[in-house]
Amino acid sequence: MHLLPLLLLLALAAVAVAAGAAGGGTDTDADADALLAAKAALSDPTGALASWDAASSDHCAWAGVTCAPRGSGGGGGGVVVGLDVSGLNLSGALPPALSRLRGLQRLSVAANGFYGPIPPSLARLQLLVHLNLSNNAFNGSFPPALARLRALRVLDLYNNNLTSATLPLEVTHMPMLRHLHLGGNFFSGEIPPEYGRWPRLQYLAVSGNELSGKIPPELGNLTSLRELYIGYYNSYTGGLPPELGNLTELVRLDVANCGLSGEIPPELGRLQNLDTLFLQVNGLTGSIPSELGYLKSLSSLDLSNNALTGEIPASFSELKNLTLLNLFRNKLRGDIPDFVGDLPSLEVLQLWENNFTGGVPRSLGRNGRLQLLDLSSNKLTGTLPPELCAGGKLQTLIALGNFLFGAIPDSLGQCKSLSRVRLGENYLNGSIPKGLFELPKLTQVELQDNLLTGNFPAVIGAAAPNLGEISLSNNQLTGALPASLGNFSGVQKLLLDQNAFSGAIPPEIGRLQQLSRLTLAATSLRSCATGDWEMPASHLLGHEPKQPLWEDTSGHLWNANTELPQPVQEPP
Repeated sequence: MHLLPLLLLLALAAVAVAAGAAGGGTDTDADADALLAAKAALSDPTGALASWDAASSDHCAWAGVTCAPRGSGGGGGGVVVGLDVSGLNLSGALPPALSRLRGLQRLSVAANGFYGPIPPSLARLQLLVHLNLSNNAFNGSFPPALARLRALRVLDLYNNNLTSATLPLEVTHMPMLRHLHLGGNFFSGEIPPEYGRWPRLQYLAVSGNELSGKIPPELGNLTSLRELYIGYYNSYTGGLPPELGNLTELVRLDVANCGLSGEIPPELGRLQNLDTLFLQVNGLTGSIPSELGYLKSLSSLDLSNNALTGEIPASFSELKNLTLLNLFRNKLRGDIPDFVGDLPSLEVLQLWENNFTGGVPRSLGRNGRLQLLDLSSNKLTGTLPPELCAGGKLQTLIALGNFLFGAIPDSLGQCKSLSRVRLGENYLNGSIPKGLFELPKLTQVELQDNLLTGNFPAVIGAAAPNLGEISLSNNQLTGALPASLGNFSGVQKLLLDQNAFSGAIPPEIGRLQQLSRLTLAATSLRSCATGDWEMPASHLLGHEPKQPLWEDTSGHLWNANTELPQPVQEPP
């Protein structure tokens, strides 16, 4: 007997919704009013929201506003469903008026200057699926009321000033979450075991907080997870739980710089889709598990700054997609395996500060992709490979502090991509490669403490314009210094001492206006007359004495009023 009135009420409600969807309804007017109220509460120094004007008849055309298409079944024409004001230099507290946009599904205010607490009133946006508040200055704790946003799929709070004694448990009541970023804040405490309950979560980041305790093994239940970032500024106890090996969909695992100890779990070898594994700057011990060689998709592997021992596993020969291999600052030993030079995709290889012995793989660089090679502070012997710059991409070559001998490859003199060469403290002999000092991108050359012979190469073409350091100290170089030495306009350090250079010091050195240090001691160079020098004192000492100074061949400093020894005049 009550059925008829009920049907009548439903019919009236349907008519009201249809009227609002027709375009003249109060819902759309309310959205425009809410946006104008939000604008009035904000600082907008660049006028990014100038189009938000009450005189405008269509708020759907305002900057950053997205409305549901007219006539669609998704909320009716003119209803605001998206608001993106990212990176517009806005500031102020996040306006509560935004919570009046009841049809809103996506809200992004990232990369602005918003501050203050996150408004609990956002919980009224029951249709919200995407909320991005990252890169602002929000503070306080996470509002418990936001647990009501059960449709939310993306929640990004990265790089704010949020604080709490624990990570917010409220987010565990959002069953639809796919992406959760809480990193770059000031959350403390342990990662809650409840964070292992999301069945659909694909992205989880809590890095850059002040977390402690053990990493919960429950994270291994996030079987849909593709990216996991839990390191940086956190300080955990214990090591990586082997249950992380259950995350078979994982593509990126970053647990760097967060106090890990113990051994690397061999279960990580089950992560067949992994392309990035970062475990650097921890206290990991033991050997590198051979199971990591099963990661056929791996592109970047960084295990540097740990206390790992043993050798590079033979299974690494299967890492055909590896572009970056960082193992520096460990306690690794043995030879660098020859297969390292055959890795077809390798671009960055850093093995410095270990105990590697034997030679450098001869095929290193032959893949044509090598960009950075650092083998310094090991016990390597033998010669440098001849094809390090085979692809013309090598930028940094560092191998100082080894026992390398033989000639520096001539091919480096034609390596136009080269920026830094640091080969000091070895037993290299032969001459400096022709063309080295003419490379257009060169910034640093350190060849000190070797057995190099021959002359300082004269520059035939243009001198390297950005070269800031030339260190050739303690070699067996001979001959006169070329006048072209004065063409290195950017050089700040010119270290030529303890060689067998002879002849007069070229006055063109006085053109080196950026020079801060010049050493010529223990050579056979003859000092020039005072009038030949143009160099102010600050270029040699880093400050401004009263008179220009320079260092003579015995290491003494002279000022401009001191009578220097005159060059010996040859008889006519």
